[in-house]
Amino acid sequence: MNALTTNKNFLSPVGFQFNVDAQEFPNVEYFCTAVTLPGVTLAESTVPYRGVNVAMTGDRLSFDELSIRFNVTEDMDNYIEMFNWMHNIINDAQGESYKFDATLSILTSHNNVSKEITFRDCFPTSLSALEFSTQQTEIEYLQADASFKYTYYEIK
Repeated sequence: MNALTTNKNFLSPVGFQFNVDAQEFPNVEYFCTAVTLPGVTLAESTVPYRGVNVAMTGDRLSFDELSIRFNVTEDMDNYIEMFNWMHNIINDAQGESYKFDATLSILTSHNNVSKEITFRDCFPTSLSALEFSTQQTEIEYLQADASFKYTYYEIK
């Protein structure tokens, strides 16, 4: 049986770090401004029994896509890192060499790592468009969204 937590602080949405592979994607990591922790769904089965459908627990988890947002640098370094990652996947026969583990570190109010969520075998599936416009009156720096598929994630 679980006991009531001793830490009654609430989780801050600004306390996180996102890491993919600092050697390959240093600019994506550094300029990441938002990460969406994906939802999880447990499949269910329905078993007919004497005129009613009985709900049974399933045996598979389905994970939503991992989404991140990052500020695009002036030289577009991080956007190009993501673009090249996607481009290189299609040039590889299996695509396996372009899968990386990603880690979302959740920080406490004292900026210490509280939890680490590891996404196994990540690869990008989408990279958002960038809109350039001369009509803007205030400077709003460009941001890009990227989505990833992965095998599963674990929380430690």
